[in-house]
Amino acid sequence: MSKIPIMLKSNGNWDNYGRFRDFEVDAIVVDDNANYGILSSTIAEQLSIDTSDKIIEIKYIVNENCPPMEIRNDMGVRAYMETKKENKNLGSYPLCISVRDFNMELAINNESTSAGSSGSLNLLEFPSSPAIEEYQSEIITESTQTYIEEGQVYQDKQTVAAAMKNYSVMHKFQFRVKRSSHRSYWLICVAESCKWHFKATSINDSTMFKIRSFSRQHTCCLMDETFIQRKRTAAVLGSMVVPKYCDPKTVYTPKDIQTDMLSEHGLNLSYMQAWRAKEKALQFLRGNPCDSYNKLPKYFYILEKNYPGSVVKLKKAADDCFLYAFVALCTSINGWQHCRPVVVVDGTFLKSAYRGIMLTASTMDAAGTIFPLAYAVVDSENDASWKWFFEQFKEAYGERPSMCVVSDRHESILKATSVVYPGLAHYSCMWHIWTNIRSKFKKGHLQLHELYFATARSYTMDEFNERMLKIEEVDLRVKSYLYDIGYHRWSRVHATVNRTFTMTSNIAESLNAVTKDARELPIFDLFEYMRTLLERWTKEKLSKAKGTFTYLGHKYNKELEDNSTLSQKLRVRASTDHIHTVLDGVKRYIVCLENKKCSCGQFQLDELPCAHALAALRHRNETYENYCSPYYTRKSLLLTYEMPVNPLPDEGKWEVPQHILDEVVKPPAGDKRQPGRPHKERYKTFDEIKSKKYKVSCGNCGGEEHNKRTCKNAPKKK
Repeated sequence: MSKIPIMLKSNGNWDNYGRFRDFEVDAIVVDDNANYGILSSTIAEQLSIDTSDKIIEIKYIVNENCPPMEIRNDMGVRAYMETKKENKNLGSYPLCISVRDFNMELAINNESTSAGSSGSLNLLEFPSSPAIEEYQSEIITESTQTYIEEGQVYQDKQTVAAAMKNYSVMHKFQFRVKRSSHRSYWLICVAESCKWHFKATSINDSTMFKIRSFSRQHTCCLMDETFIQRKRTAAVLGSMVVPKYCDPKTVYTPKDIQTDMLSEHGLNLSYMQAWRAKEKALQFLRGNPCDSYNKLPKYFYILEKNYPGSVVKLKKAADDCFLYAFVALCTSINGWQHCRPVVVVDGTFLKSAYRGIMLTASTMDAAGTIFPLAYAVVDSENDASWKWFFEQFKEAYGERPSMCVVSDRHESILKATSVVYPGLAHYSCMWHIWTNIRSKFKKGHLQLHELYFATARSYTMDEFNERMLKIEEVDLRVKSYLYDIGYHRWSRVHATVNRTFTMTSNIAESLNAVTKDARELPIFDLFEYMRTLLERWTKEKLSKAKGTFTYLGHKYNKELEDNSTLSQKLRVRASTDHIHTVLDGVKRYIVCLENKKCSCGQFQLDELPCAHALAALRHRNETYENYCSPYYTRKSLLLTYEMPVNPLPDEGKWEVPQHILDEVVKPPAGDKRQPGRPHKERYKTFDEIKSKKYKVSCGNCGGEEHNKRTCKNAPKKK
């Protein structure tokens, strides 16, 4: 055992750059095996700090490139001592001491709790009474205690008991309860001759418990196999790993629990013990999935109260079982007016204890990114659920001129839109049609893939017809299939309503990918995850919009720059003030600036000046601003996100009427997931499993499984 000299910096303050300023200097000497209690008490004694009404914060700086590290527990002291041993000079790694009053709310983040901190110390508000006013020390509300001493006050007996279970696991010993009642809690070591004991009693008639006596020294042989490890319970281990699961995207497996418990605490767990600890941690964090449905009425009430103008609906069956739930926040409703009226809808399955489908509706903002409009949870994708979804969507967003819907051609979506929105244009996702072609005709080679997508994106009828003839040469059945679907449902040039760049339902699929992990959450947590997602996206996208200094949003400005580069090589001949002939080599294009049209078709369908239009504008010394769609501008982007998604207060502070609290919502009847490992990916068809995403095809003979260089066949007839 050696002595470590430590410099103390006190009565200073931290600046914005993580530097401790205007401090006074002192020093202490402690043993290199000192724990947190010894270190903090030594500092308090040297600096004359009264720990009965003060909290000591201990921090030190490792290097200039990282923020200050705070010592909160024994593990933090050990890490500091090991660092200090490398350089025992008094001035190396000085401790920066800050002091706070107890009469303020103390919060220690979850990361420190998982590292074995001294717990989250919150000053609770109890009814005023002489019994409680007698004790002005901190009241411990968390059970993850690593340092326990006489005089500590806990909010109730359950917290004391849980803290001692955690303490015994950390220190690898067993205890037994000698006496337990609503007034006292007395523990002794399992070894009869050991003098270790712990005693806590209630403070007068309150629920709070205070540690009256604690002899931490064992007189038994702790190295005995009988006492080497206390039997771990799932509840104790689960409480230790709860912070790991706060973010649903975090992957923390039972194997990880085994590894961390062995390396950090010396606990050798079986896989089943680790798995049970994980399940217990998720239960602590998320509660019972069945109870989650009963929280929906008060949650929806708070949403309507905090976001006036939102459309929030909950539908139950006759027996009070959950049926449907729909949310469209007022921020999305307000921003919708500044986006092109193209709605992309899709459904994706839930992976929680009770099965279901999450339906989403979204569009693209002026930057070309996802703008979620509404989300709902239903029993399945059927006629009734989609009809109900579009009814609520229409109530929230109404119907706008030139509005259209893009989806994966689910029959229930087609029926629902025709009933709720009669005459509304409905388009199919190009990728979904291509998937059907591969599955139906076993045609997946690159040549047909390129032909199909080029045909769908054609800007003129001549281009479309020319490419359809090439598809016919490859396989007549594919052309017939596309004709039966209806050209107007997938072809840009045949569309009755201009959907510009939204040719697929990729934005809905991207939103599904973002919520992949959240779909394992209970329904209450799922809806709250979606709300916080909108809150975060709105803040981030508004910041990006304010940092945009071009007239157009990012995606459309990039498209315009590409067209501008192409326009540099074009020649222009003016016919009238508004009509120009643009020559591109031997090709000739007619541009009418007054009608915002070009014979290439791109100007009017993209609602963005094409290369030929930009050449004509440059010939007239005119800027492009008046020839772009207003839905592409920075101004529209700022208006889309001008209304923020404000955070909700803590659930414990919600003021909800009693009749809302009394409302009962039962989980869906007969939809509970079957026992066993949950299936997290959708079931793929045989053709999807068997076929590759892309097949190699030969440019010489058209065959598959080889390329032009290795081809040994005769060239195909043209």
